[in-house]
Amino acid sequence: MRNHEIYFAHFEDGPQPFSSEGGLAKAGFDLEKFKTMALTRGVGWAIVYHDEASKQLLNTWVDEHHLGHLVGLSPILVLDMWEHAYFIDYTPGEKKKYVEAFFENLNWRNVEQNFANAVQK
Repeated sequence: MRNHEIYFAHFEDGPQPFSSEGGLAKAGFDLEKFKTMALTRGVGWAIVYHDEASKQLLNTWVDEHHLGHLVGLSPILVLDMWEHAYFIDYTPGEKKKYVEAFFENLNWRNVEQNFANAVQK
């Protein structure tokens, strides 16, 4: 359930652009690398975590909603890559269109807030 809560919270208050001056950019977040990971795997979740111990952002793939999460790390950005997330609007062959639409509608301020909360721990 937590993945879905974070996923849908990304869209609250409408789309806001990614800031190259924000904390994620300064921490080295690579949007294109994240998109590539999301598009080259099967079904599951593409997740950016913040690792407090190493002070790094980690792009990860989680196959199941309830299994495979990195213990003790804070999810910053989650992208649902299960077909149920996009099959009404896109065919399985149109995953790239779904990913692009996800980022066009994302409120990056909410994602930045997840990052700020994780860094403050």
